[in-house]
Amino acid sequence: MANSFLSSNDKSWFESSIDTWFETFKKSITVHKEPIKNIIQNTTNQMLGYEDNSNRIDYTYTPRNETFYAVIKYNPTDNLIQDSEIKIQFTNQAVEIFVEEKTKKYIDTDKTEKISFDGKDFNIFSTSIAKHYFNKTYYIYYLKETR
Repeated sequence: MANSFLSSNDKSWFESSIDTWFETFKKSITVHKEPIKNIIQNTTNQMLGYEDNSNRIDYTYTPRNETFYAVIKYNPTDNLIQDSEIKIQFTNQAVEIFVEEKTKKYIDTDKTEKISFDGKDFNIFSTSIAKHYFNKTYYIYYLKETR
């Protein structure tokens, strides 16, 4: 086995520092998934004389969301987007979130509609990027604010 530049004590200190960084700067985020569509069929009598079925089928939607922790990093760029109707320029701001594996699994299963934090809603525009810190892994997603 090849020798390492870092001792096992150095590696464990670094992993502990990464955990401390995450615990110190984490914020609550809510991941919203596509709602579940529930079908409710009314059991009223069918009206005779009409070709179409007179029984209405109603739908209800059950929202699905879960709250996780993430480290959020706002990355303002110099690119400005100008809205021609109201004559205001907005920064083209991308947001990075650093999440743990359980959050990544939830985001990647089914359709994620939006992620909410800081009173704003965001859409994901990237796939997850794994960042390995020896035995600890965090995942990065890039988000854009919805307007």
